[in-house]
Amino acid sequence: MGDRNLPIKMVIPRGEDIKKNISGGGDRKFFCEVTEELKFNIVEKFENCLSYYKDVFDLNDKMPTVGKIKVKSEAIAKSHKPSGLCKKCPIIGGNELNEIYIKLTKKGIESTIETIKTSITKEIESNLTAIETIEPVTNEEKISKDIINLNNINKFDTVKNKIKITTFDFENEFDNNLIDNHIRSELTRIGLGSNMKTLIFGSNIKYIKVEVQSFEEIIQVANINGIKSIDFFQQYTSVQDENTIIDHVFDKDDIDEVVSDVVIGIIDSGISKENSHIEQWVYGREVFVPEPYQNPSHGTFVASTIQYGNILNEIDGDVNKRYRFLDVIAIPNGDENFGLTDTISEDELMYIIEQVVGKHHNKVKIWNLSLGIPNKVCDGSMSDLAVFCDYIQDKYNVQFIISSGNFLPLRNWPPEDHIGDHDRIISPADSVRAITVGSIAYKSDTNSIVKVNEPSPFSRRGPGANFIVKPDLVDYGGNCTSSLDCCGVGMKGMDIKGNLVEQIGTSYSAPRIVNKYASIVDELSTEDLLLSKAMIIHSARINSKNVLDINDESIKYVGFGMPSNKHDEILMCSENEITLVFKQKIVNGSHLELMDFPYPPSLINNNKYMGEIYMTLVYNPPLDINYGKEYCRSNIDVSFGTYKYDITGKPDFKGQVPLEKNWEDKHEYSQVENGFKWSPVKSYHRNISNGIKVTNGWKLKVSMTSRYNTPVPSQEFVLIVTIKDNTGKNYDIYSEVVSELRNQGFITNDLEIRQRVRQSY
Repeated sequence: MGDRNLPIKMVIPRGEDIKKNISGGGDRKFFCEVTEELKFNIVEKFENCLSYYKDVFDLNDKMPTVGKIKVKSEAIAKSHKPSGLCKKCPIIGGNELNEIYIKLTKKGIESTIETIKTSITKEIESNLTAIETIEPVTNEEKISKDIINLNNINKFDTVKNKIKITTFDFENEFDNNLIDNHIRSELTRIGLGSNMKTLIFGSNIKYIKVEVQSFEEIIQVANINGIKSIDFFQQYTSVQDENTIIDHVFDKDDIDEVVSDVVIGIIDSGISKENSHIEQWVYGREVFVPEPYQNPSHGTFVASTIQYGNILNEIDGDVNKRYRFLDVIAIPNGDENFGLTDTISEDELMYIIEQVVGKHHNKVKIWNLSLGIPNKVCDGSMSDLAVFCDYIQDKYNVQFIISSGNFLPLRNWPPEDHIGDHDRIISPADSVRAITVGSIAYKSDTNSIVKVNEPSPFSRRGPGANFIVKPDLVDYGGNCTSSLDCCGVGMKGMDIKGNLVEQIGTSYSAPRIVNKYASIVDELSTEDLLLSKAMIIHSARINSKNVLDINDESIKYVGFGMPSNKHDEILMCSENEITLVFKQKIVNGSHLELMDFPYPPSLINNNKYMGEIYMTLVYNPPLDINYGKEYCRSNIDVSFGTYKYDITGKPDFKGQVPLEKNWEDKHEYSQVENGFKWSPVKSYHRNISNGIKVTNGWKLKVSMTSRYNTPVPSQEFVLIVTIKDNTGKNYDIYSEVVSELRNQGFITNDLEIRQRVRQSY
């Protein structure tokens, strides 16, 4: 392969590569025949809503309420949204992919009914055929399943003092003020006004916290117009399994160390002051747990994994970088054998996170969150804490790295069919902006459940909300027997005294990714969190190609794989490959189309293209929780493929990576579930072992679409493309592509990393 000492190339597209989109147009789609019976049925549904909200409208006919339109499965795409029908009852959000929330007023309903009866247009006719049902949001569906289940098993008292209420956002200040005053008045009327507390984070996250005395009061709250959901704030505590001391001595005197400028925030149970190996690296400390309730076992193991994980576990790495830590002691002790116990509520944790990240974000850009809510399994919708984590990462331009969570009972590999969705990731691992980390086994023996490099038996799987790939990455988090014994097959770390101990969990695979991500951030000459995220995911895809290519289901368990342990393998090239980075903004109404994209001449044999191609796309779309599973509001697609000119001289394009599929006969749901649509991280691989017939050339195309009623003027993205020689002849691919890029008029720059900057002096 040769030395990895060649720089990755940053490619700047030419002016002619930016193309204007051609408007689609076309006839409106009808999903059934438009009949008088259809019109009558839709009118009847609106009339039912009018009847359901009669008491509300009798008190105030300007008071907004909410209706729910369910569209047919084949009508989920934004082009089929019933916007014409909903002009007087505007769309304000959604939940499931086929559900649309609309604002209902007495006048709006009556006007819509009159339109259907008297002045129907082709647009409205088309809208009518897309609709399956229209119904009010009932009081029963506002109450979470968790609260209902607790009440059914007589445990409602455990949550009655931490009830969480969310309200509908009507996207109109007048309506929102009207509803807000109404809800507060009604809560006061039923006796809940004295302990009512409002929590607001940014413009889209708002909760009302109340204490109730009984489940009957929950039913009363659900009866209040404008309330969207009723749940409860979760509780967190820190529990560390009993440690078995392996060694009392950690000798690092003969280890060459490089001190990094990067500071990593660890929001956990704390780092032990008695562990001198870790304490010396504590940059600062924020304390939110009284000392009698502190148990730094978990946080200390996490910190030791970031700092010394490779050394302690004898894993081959490269530079032993030492990072400084911001120790945020947020999670109280939950182990009665250790000392006094306590919990922290979800809303308190939110305040702590906003306070410490807001205070330190200029210095601390990388944050480890090895925590989760065991009973908050991802059901396809975004969890509240994940939405909050997204808000914080956006507001302060930081990167969270979150463990996917641990699952009991333990799972075999391949997994059993009967588990269902019980082993899916837990909140806040569904955070879209975060890098979520699962676990694979580093060691195995005759009694362990899984083999080396297989998903750990406790590691939770994806997908995340709306089929987004989660976990994003995996790393070593240990293995165990069916009785949870990890002796000899776990991961080594440090206890509060500095002893070597063995543990397992995604809590300890996540900090390994923190170490690798921090190394990339540190190596780049200019701090770039999005580029660093793309680089580490691209490395994982290259490093884990065999796992992902063999079994399509593996992505649910390992995400895009495990990145390399050596940052030069992530940040440099060898002669038989080239990695190109495109860091651009795509402007609304246009797309990038790079014609005559240089393909290595050495990889053309017998009139066929050969080679191996990896491609990773990462971007941060606008987010809006009001739209439920349509949370991500923009989508960027990339296609790298061949073209040939037809008889009219027009290029006929065929996507090769990802291999082109005919989505025309697939509904939106299928494209979301199986085609990475609306997913902000996409990564592809193709080994062209049988060759592709030579055509007129290659083209790289990048395009953007946005959700209904979401203007996106521009969207930044990072695209990484690697082309490798798969012939075994070690051709100088690097020089060929660089030369061809220059000949085609592309501007390229080296990806500047500190090592190269240092070497240049």
